[in-house]
Amino acid sequence: MTGRPVSALTDPTVRAGLRLLGRTLLRYRKASALSIVSALLWMAMVATVPYLTKVVIDRAIEGSNADLLPPLVGIVIAAGALKALGIGGRRFFAFSLSYRAETEMRNRLFEHMQRLAFSFHDRTATGELMARASSDLSQVRLIFAMLPITIANVSLTIIVVVTLIVLDPILGVVASLSVPGLFLLANRYATKILGVSWEVQQRLADLSRVVEEVIAGVRVVKSYGQEEQVIGRLAKAADRIFKRTMEMLRLRSSHVPAFEMIPALATAAVLAIGGYRVVQGAMTLGDFVAFTQYLTVLVFPLRITGWFFAELPRSAAAAARVTELLKTAPEITSPKQPIPLPEGRGEVRFSHVSFSYPDGPGVLRDVNVVIPAGTSVALVGPTGSGKTTLAYLVPRFYDPDEGAVLLDGVDVRKVDIEELRAAVALVFEEPFLFSATIRENIAFGNPGASDEQIRLAARLAQAHDFIVELPDGYDTVVGERGYSLSGGQRQRIALARAILRDPRVLILDDATSSVDAVTEEQITEALRKVMEGRTTIIIAHRMSTLMLAERVLLLDEGRIVASGTHEELLATSDRYRQVLAETGVIDEVAP
Repeated sequence: MTGRPVSALTDPTVRAGLRLLGRTLLRYRKASALSIVSALLWMAMVATVPYLTKVVIDRAIEGSNADLLPPLVGIVIAAGALKALGIGGRRFFAFSLSYRAETEMRNRLFEHMQRLAFSFHDRTATGELMARASSDLSQVRLIFAMLPITIANVSLTIIVVVTLIVLDPILGVVASLSVPGLFLLANRYATKILGVSWEVQQRLADLSRVVEEVIAGVRVVKSYGQEEQVIGRLAKAADRIFKRTMEMLRLRSSHVPAFEMIPALATAAVLAIGGYRVVQGAMTLGDFVAFTQYLTVLVFPLRITGWFFAELPRSAAAAARVTELLKTAPEITSPKQPIPLPEGRGEVRFSHVSFSYPDGPGVLRDVNVVIPAGTSVALVGPTGSGKTTLAYLVPRFYDPDEGAVLLDGVDVRKVDIEELRAAVALVFEEPFLFSATIRENIAFGNPGASDEQIRLAARLAQAHDFIVELPDGYDTVVGERGYSLSGGQRQRIALARAILRDPRVLILDDATSSVDAVTEEQITEALRKVMEGRTTIIIAHRMSTLMLAERVLLLDEGRIVASGTHEELLATSDRYRQVLAETGVIDEVAP
């Protein structure tokens, strides 16, 4: 996402946002039609009442026909009731439409974000995505709520202008001059404010990003005593929003009064010219009263319509930002004709694999290695050597630039992503738990698992004993990210989640880094049982996990420079001993 600024409603990005609004309206045709019909009913009654007033004055009062008063008053009351019905229906259906549309687009955004690859989330801040799904969509919802009444107002404007010209052509033309004036003003205002509106929405996204980072990193902030620093960051982000919002306010302050002044000038002209024409006998008193009422009626739709077109640029900018995200193509997708994974026990083959991150140096260079089915391999290397990247190519978190990764003889790019990831489970270095029960967290990758299967996975992960001691056992709800539990407890629940998946390939990204020595020994013993006959890739930083592997691959500068058992490499590879010493696995560099 470029987040580039826009400056006109004709900008391709803004037009794409407007098309999104149009398609969403068509998707909810019934609610759209009912809201518009209700608004038109209200409009029809608004346009009828001044004419009824004219009839009452000219025929009943000045015509001295008292018998006409009761039925005419009754008609006015009925028109008022229908007007109220139209207002109620318009508000209900319009807001129903706006909330449905907002919910539907938010769901689309969330679904789309889930399909985007790791590389997208690597370079896009969480706060930016939150802003698209919150402040941007709220601004879009406003337009959906106002659209029906705007359609009715435009229709009412046309009807009133025609009626004014029919009642008195001279006064009608004078009053109608305000209409093109207001629309020209609205167009000028929209052109000026669109770029500022776009930037305000972007600044709101920046603020969301800062807030999300500060909240997520509150423990780091407090541990380093840097509350004042992050408050300063928030203040700067808020100040940028304030400055651009004030620029919007200045534009509003210089243009919105004109939306009031133009109708006021038209009213003054009508009162002056119309009063003179009544005195001269060129028009009846009823015509004049009706005319002034119609002019009052005309002011309201012109003002609301002008306000709508004043808000439209900001909503168009917000919709454009939503569209920009929806148009971001997933970099990792399932093939159109996927090949099913054959029966197998998880042989993994890297064939001439090279990989680099966007705008970055090469991470992997011509890697060739086979991990036989049912065996375990530890990946060892200095920081930035490509250990994690190599492992993440197996479930297609990324795709190699060159070469291929094969699982049981099939290129993983030819396998349906859902089937592939069902065959591969990961335990990350930093375990993540959802704000849900422990049972739900363990069963996340296998929602249909039985209670017995969940408990068995927990026992294998050495988690069952501490779980049953919690107040609600497996039904205990953990806090956000599982921070109500210790690091070791979170890691064991994450391990149980992977075990329950029963994958062909298990990837352990330094899975014992968050546990104490006693728990580490327990998990290590559990892992030995889980790893029996299962292909396991271990990203190793500790001796305990290193010793779990049957074979060790030493990566350095994106290449596999040594392979063998831990003992063999310790005895034969100076670089291996150096890497272990640098990472703190061993204390001595010499064999």
